[in-house]
Amino acid sequence: MLLNKLKCRSLVTDDDVRYNFRLGIPVEVYCVKAKSTLVFGRIEHYNKQYICVAGHWFHRDRFIFFGQRHLEKISS
Repeated sequence: MLLNKLKCRSLVTDDDVRYNFRLGIPVEVYCVKAKSTLVFGRIEHYNKQYICVAGHWFHRDRFIFFGQRHLEKISS
C-alpha cells in the first residue's frame, strides 16, 4: 500500500503543496526512519525547506507528505 501512496499521493512539487494549503486539504506526514505516520492535519505554513502541520515543522527532504496532488490542465 505504501508504494501505491508514494506513486499517487506524494506531494512532490510546490504546486502540490500550495494546492493542499489553499484548499485546506489535510495531509499525512510520514517518517521513513520510524516507518510510521507522525501527524495528520492541514498545512499551516510552508516554504521551500519546511512544511508546518499541526504546529510542528517538518523538513521537506526528510519526511514524505501525502495528500491530494495538483493536476495540471492539459490543453489539446
